[in-house]
Amino acid sequence: MECKWQESNPLLTAINLQPSDRIVSTFEQGLSDANFITTNLMKKIFSEDGKICLLILHNTIGHYHNVLKCLGHDLMQKLKDGHATTIEPLKNITDFLTSDKETLVKHLFLAIRDKMNKLLVSHPNGRVYLIIDDLSHLLDLDVDVKYMTSFINYCINLVQNDRVHVIVSYHIANANDKVISNCLRYVSNLVIDISPLKTGISHDVTGIISIERRHSTDVALRKSVLHYKAYDREIKTFAPGEAIYHLYK
Repeated sequence: MECKWQESNPLLTAINLQPSDRIVSTFEQGLSDANFITTNLMKKIFSEDGKICLLILHNTIGHYHNVLKCLGHDLMQKLKDGHATTIEPLKNITDFLTSDKETLVKHLFLAIRDKMNKLLVSHPNGRVYLIIDDLSHLLDLDVDVKYMTSFINYCINLVQNDRVHVIVSYHIANANDKVISNCLRYVSNLVIDISPLKTGISHDVTGIISIERRHSTDVALRKSVLHYKAYDREIKTFAPGEAIYHLYK
């Protein structure tokens, strides 16, 4: 049976995050902003008493606090209570000026592993989620593709613990981004693509959500496509062509 909070959230109902979704990748195409996927997944995780290690490479902790407040959760209180922890490497952005990017990504992963282990110890029977926002910024900071793929492998190996899940958001802007996104697609159980309308701007539709899930017996991903409309406090989803019915009923 679905919880009431999920029944009232059409986006989470459409995504239908499952315990078997161990690796989740969210991709931004074009000028789309997929952060609403991350924050709504955080809402679901907190509502199910999961713990979160949030690696922040794009938005601020203040942004997440404000958005999650609108979604019914106090992130600052979660941090105080030990239900969440954050890693903000860009606070020390001068560290990224080093030419030794390999060592840099290893140290970043070790910081992640340490925080994840502490959450696993303090939460011995529950699920712990590593959420990365937004991994593409490591490329912007001149980290080579080969070190990016190594970092991804380090993080993915965390799911060898059956209580660990990894959620990655990634903005696709160039050929190198495409290489990394293909790596993430290959290992993911759930892939969510956020893209603008191919026909241009619409007042009734913000963009397109493509949801692809790989079941344990499948080689390929199973795909569903929805349109969505973004509001200040909610996201409405509907099948293509049904905007008028859903937005004006």
